[in-house]
Amino acid sequence: MSKITLTSYGATQEVTGSCHLLNVDGFRLLIDCGLYQGDLNNYFKNWEEFGFSAKNINAVILTHAHLDHCGRLPKLIKEGFQGKIYTTPPTAKLVEIVLADNLKIMSEKIAHSKYQPLYSAADLSNTNKKFLPVEYGQNFKINDNISFTLHQAGHILGAAIVKLKIFGKTIIFTGDIGSENMPLVKDIEYFDQADYVIMESTYGDRLHAQVKNRDAVLIQAIQRVTAQNSTLVMSEFAIERAQDILKVLNDYYEKHLDFRVPVYLDSPMADVVTKVYKKYTSYFNDAVQDSLKRDRDIFDFPHLKITSESRFSKNINTAQPPKIILAGSGMADGGRIIHHLAQYASDPKNYILFMGFQVPGTLGHRFTSGAFDFSYLGRKVPIHCAVDQIDGFSAHADQAGLMKWVGHFQNQPKIFLVHGNPEAMTVLAQKINNELKLKADILLRQTSVEL
Repeated sequence: MSKITLTSYGATQEVTGSCHLLNVDGFRLLIDCGLYQGDLNNYFKNWEEFGFSAKNINAVILTHAHLDHCGRLPKLIKEGFQGKIYTTPPTAKLVEIVLADNLKIMSEKIAHSKYQPLYSAADLSNTNKKFLPVEYGQNFKINDNISFTLHQAGHILGAAIVKLKIFGKTIIFTGDIGSENMPLVKDIEYFDQADYVIMESTYGDRLHAQVKNRDAVLIQAIQRVTAQNSTLVMSEFAIERAQDILKVLNDYYEKHLDFRVPVYLDSPMADVVTKVYKKYTSYFNDAVQDSLKRDRDIFDFPHLKITSESRFSKNINTAQPPKIILAGSGMADGGRIIHHLAQYASDPKNYILFMGFQVPGTLGHRFTSGAFDFSYLGRKVPIHCAVDQIDGFSAHADQAGLMKWVGHFQNQPKIFLVHGNPEAMTVLAQKINNELKLKADILLRQTSVEL
C-alpha cells in the first residue's frame, strides 16, 4: 500500500522557518527550507538539528525567495543534500542575492555569541548550483509517482503555489498567499479541487487597512513631510516591497515634474534586486505591461538617488530636509535603516513608516508597538517622531483574501495551517471550519500526519 506522510519542521505555530517534508514511499521531498527570524532566541533555532538527515532528502521544491522560506538551504547542502532544488527562474536568481546578503547579516548578528555562521561562501556557491528552474504551468515529473506544477502565488516576483500529484492525490502547498491587485505581480491562481492543502495563515486574524487607497496613503506621507520640511524614513523589504514603492513613486514623480523632494534608496540589496526585476518584466501583470509601453524604466524617476556605498549613505544625514529615505531591512532587524532610525526618531517632526508585517522580537515590532526608545550602539535613543504602518502594500493576503482563496475549492479538501502565530491560526481555523465547513487543523512541529 502506497504511503504519503507529511511532517513539518518549521513555520508551525509561528511565522518563520518554513520547512515541510513529504515522505512518499521512502522518497523524501522537502518544500522550503527557511530561516527562523525574530528575537535572538528564535534566531538561534537555526543552529539546531533539522530533525531529519539532509543526506536522505531527495529533492527540494522552493516556493519563493523570502529568507524565511529559503534561508537554511545552504545548511542543507552543507550537511549533505545532493538533489535538485526546483523553483521558478526569477526565484533562483533572487535567492542567490538573498542568501549572500544573509551571510553578511548573520556574521554581524552572531559576532558576540558562541555561534559560527550557518554556512560559508563555498556552501552558498554549491547551493546556487543545485537550482533547476521550472516555469509556471510546466508539468514537471520528479519520478514515476510524483509530479508537480508551479502556479502564481500573487506574492513576490517568482513566488509559486506548488500543486503536487502523488499516487492520484492532489496536494497543494501555498507557500505565501499574496494579495490581489498588487502593483507589479500577477494575481494569485485559484483551484477547484484538491485532497490536501497546506496553507499559510500569517494574517488569519486580521484585515489589511488602506488596501484600496494604499498609493494615496503613501503619497500623503510624502506630502506631509514636505509641508513640515522634515524627513520620511520608510522600512523596505528589498524584494517586492521596495519595487512596489518605487513604482508608485515613479508614477507620482513622472506626473508631478515640479515635485523635487529627493528620494534616497539606501539599500544595496534592493538596488541589485531591482535589476533582477528589470530582467523579468514578462512576469509582471497587465497594468505594468501597459506602463512599460509608455515608460521604459518604471523603477527610475527624477530625484531618485541610489546610495550603494556606505559613504554615500552617511551623506544622506547632511542633506537638508525635506527628504525621503527608503532603507532596509523591512523589520529593522539589520541593515542601514537602524542608523536612520537613530538619526531621525527623536525629532517630533519626522515620520517613520513600516511597510508591512513586523515579526515580534524585531526592532520594527518595537516601534509599531509603541516603544518609547531603543538601543543603538550602547545608548538609548528616544522615539518622539510619528510612527505608522501601512499594511496595504503587504505581499500577504489578509483574512478576507485567505478565506476567498480557500473558499474557491468545490470539493472538501483537508486543510492544514502553517506559517502563522497561534492566535492567527486559531482564528482562521475556526473561520474555515464554521463558515466553509471545511476541516482545518493546525500542524504541530515534527508531528507526522498520513495523507
